[in-house]
Amino acid sequence: GRSSRTPRACLACEEACAGTGAMTAEAAAAAWEGTPADTEEVVNSPRVSVPVEYNARDLMLYALGIGSTDPRFVYEHDPLFAAFPTYPICLTFKGDSHDALPFPSPAMRSFPFPIFKGFKVGLDAEKMIEKVAELPPRGASLRLVGGVVGVHQKGSGALVESAYDLCDDAGKVYYKIISGSFQVGAHGFKDAGVTHSRNIPPPAGPPTHEVEVPTSRHAANLFRLSGDYNPLHVDPRVAEVGGFDTPILHGLCTLGNTTRAVLDAVAGGDQRRYRSVRMRFKSTVLPGQTLVVRMWQTTPTEVIFETLVKESGQTCISNGKMELTPQASL
Repeated sequence: GRSSRTPRACLACEEACAGTGAMTAEAAAAAWEGTPADTEEVVNSPRVSVPVEYNARDLMLYALGIGSTDPRFVYEHDPLFAAFPTYPICLTFKGDSHDALPFPSPAMRSFPFPIFKGFKVGLDAEKMIEKVAELPPRGASLRLVGGVVGVHQKGSGALVESAYDLCDDAGKVYYKIISGSFQVGAHGFKDAGVTHSRNIPPPAGPPTHEVEVPTSRHAANLFRLSGDYNPLHVDPRVAEVGGFDTPILHGLCTLGNTTRAVLDAVAGGDQRRYRSVRMRFKSTVLPGQTLVVRMWQTTPTEVIFETLVKESGQTCISNGKMELTPQASL
């Protein structure tokens, strides 16, 4: 989702590895008070390690929150029961809690995040979620390890990118996540670090697949239970203060619904073939609206996509690309 109250980058920038040299959350939080003057210092700061955990119930709840009814994701006794592959993004909010959370959550606050001069509003910009290894389907206690890796001037503000690994205590990496946030109005800083942002225009010609994905009027009420308790998505008063006429759907819920539609269309919903997904947030979605996901399968293992809101015709997801593992031959 998009919020004019809290920088969204701090909401969704977390990845994990139990690497050496990661400073404690307390030390990191103390290191970023005020506006940073040196962007090189920002991107070269030691990585932070934060504990996270989930169980099978969390995986099912997330799948339901993105509209899935596939027993592979919502029924714990299905022989192919597994985490839907975009679930790990929720751990950046949830941390190791199994209860309702304040907003921003403790996990979000654990990762230091720079706010630059002129900042007006923070928006979700881009996400990339890469699977390195299958998540244990019955749950696990893991760690998110990461931090800011890039700060770049983009138009009227700053694109701030964070990178994370999701790892166990032995250092095994399960996922890699890139989270980009746009700080509207930010200025007075120098570009530093790397950028993972890519322009991925849709190919010429009609899409290979086009799928309509209805969302429930109550989608935000359900999706928030996976960890993102931003009241912007359920409280009309908070939405109004944020500049919206009504609560908006979580951007990460749109991300999950879109990924589900693409995976269903090109891989029969088989999460074992999922390698990675990336996309850019372009506009808001209201709960109850219908998503139109347009896909161009450019190779057997690559799909370019975009998502529109049927009711308005606006593009809400652009620069979308899913990478798959090759289909097993018999």
